[in-house]
Amino acid sequence: MLCLGLGPGPAKLVVSQHMSGLSMSSYAGVNNVVTNPALMSNSRYYVDVNIVGAASFFHNNYAYFAGNEYNIFTFLKPRATFPLHDKEYGTGERAAYTIDNKKLKHVYFQGRLLGPSVMVAVNNHSFAFQSSIRTVSAFKDIPYDMANYFYYSLDYSPQHGIEYEHRDPVKSASLSWSELGLSWAYMFAKYNRAHWSVGISAKMLIGHAAYYVYLDHLDYYVPNDDDLYVRDVTGETAYSFPIDYETNALDNGSLMKGMGMGLDFGLSYIHTERGHSNARYRSLCRQQYYGYKYRVGISLMDFGWIRYHNDARKYVFENNEGVWYQVDTLKPYYNNLNYISDDINTRLCGVPDCALESRDFMMYLPLSLGMQFDYHYMDNWYVSGSFRVPIAYARSQVRSSQGIMIVPRMESETFEFGLPFTLHEFQQPIIGAYMRFYNITIGTDNIAGFLNSTHHYGFDLYFSLKISFLKGRCKRNTSRFCMDDF
Repeated sequence: MLCLGLGPGPAKLVVSQHMSGLSMSSYAGVNNVVTNPALMSNSRYYVDVNIVGAASFFHNNYAYFAGNEYNIFTFLKPRATFPLHDKEYGTGERAAYTIDNKKLKHVYFQGRLLGPSVMVAVNNHSFAFQSSIRTVSAFKDIPYDMANYFYYSLDYSPQHGIEYEHRDPVKSASLSWSELGLSWAYMFAKYNRAHWSVGISAKMLIGHAAYYVYLDHLDYYVPNDDDLYVRDVTGETAYSFPIDYETNALDNGSLMKGMGMGLDFGLSYIHTERGHSNARYRSLCRQQYYGYKYRVGISLMDFGWIRYHNDARKYVFENNEGVWYQVDTLKPYYNNLNYISDDINTRLCGVPDCALESRDFMMYLPLSLGMQFDYHYMDNWYVSGSFRVPIAYARSQVRSSQGIMIVPRMESETFEFGLPFTLHEFQQPIIGAYMRFYNITIGTDNIAGFLNSTHHYGFDLYFSLKISFLKGRCKRNTSRFCMDDF
C-alpha cells in the first residue's frame, strides 16, 4: 500500500523536544531512529521513506509574551508588528515580560530538518539510512542577577551596588551540524510472545557552527548603569562560525567547520498479542506485523563529538579581573567577533589573545538516556510514555532539556491523533496535540503556544511527509481468471 505523510517540525521561539506524533507511534517507521533505533524491528512497514520533515522546540523560564497581546500566527505574517511596552528599567521598549523570582534560569532551543531517509525491513533485521540538519542551543543554570543584566543590560538598577559571587558553574552552548547515519535493528530473541531487539545508529557529523561558555567562578560588581567591574573570573570559552569575524558577512568558503561521529544505542522488549512465527519471507511485502500488548525500550542517544578546526578559537581564563567603563560607548565597536575577543582579552589579562589556548576545540553532542513505554489498551487505543534525562560529561557539551511525557492516542492505518502531556524539566506542565492522515503528520507538544489562553514561554511544532508500504500488502499481477496458492 502507498501512503503519504508529514513528520516532526520546527518552532521559533526550526527540533521538537519529543516529536511524540512521529517517533512513538507504531506507524513511526524510519522516524523510530530519532527515539530508539531498536524500535524499528517491529515496524508496520517493510519500506518507509521520509521525504521531508522538520521540528523545533523553544522554552525558557525567564521571559514570556503576554497571552492577551500575542497570537502566535502573527509570527508567520510578513512585516508583522508586535505590541511593545516600555522597559521596566532604563529606556527603550521590550516585547516580552520577565518573571520576578530568584530561581536559576534556562533557555532551550532545538531544531531539526529531516532530509531524505529510508527504512527497509528484512525478516528479523531492519536497516535505515537517515539524513538531517540539527541545531541545539541551551543556557543552563543562569543566576537570576545575570539573566536580568543580559535582558536589561546594566540598566537594572535594583542590583546596582551589590557584589555578586557565583561559584557554581554557569553554562551556555550551541551546536549546529549535519548528520548522515546508518541504522540497524535486529530481533535477536523470540520466546512465545516475548520479542527482544537491539538497535544501533552510526552517524557521520559535519559541523557548521558552535560555541560554548563554561564559567567555574565569577565575582562581579555593577555600581551604576555605565560601569562593570569583574573582580575574578575563571572559565573557558570557544567558538567557530561560518562568518567573517571582521565584517560579520557570511563566509564564502566552506560551511564545513569540523568533522566528527555519533552513535545511538537502543534495546526493546515487545510482548505480542499472539505467538511468534519463525517463517522467513523472500518477498518483503509478505512479511507480517505482530501487534503488541505492550513494549518497553531504553536508549542512549547522541553519544558523539565534532572537532572544530576551521576558524576556531578557544580561550581559557583563570583568576582574571578587568574593568569596563562607560559600557554604552562600546556598542559601536562591539560589532564583530575580532574586536570583542581582543577587547575582552586586553581588559582581563593585558594584551589581545593572551588567553588564546588553541585554534581548535571539541564539541560534544547532547547525550541523553531515554526510556519508552507503549501500552495497547484496546482496539485502536494506546497510551505511551517517555522519559529522558541529559548526561553531562564534558565542559564543551551542549545539553538537551529533560522531562517526562505521557501520550494517549488513537491510531489506525488512515488516521491517528494524540494528546501529549509533558512535564518539562520535571516542573512545567505542557499539553500538546497532533494528527496524522495516512502518513501526513503535523503536531505540537505545546498547543498553548497557538492559543491566547495563557502566557507564551515557548513554542513547538513538527511535521513530516513520507511514502510507506505496509507489511502483508503485495501487489498482484495475476490474471483475473487465474488462481494461486495465496
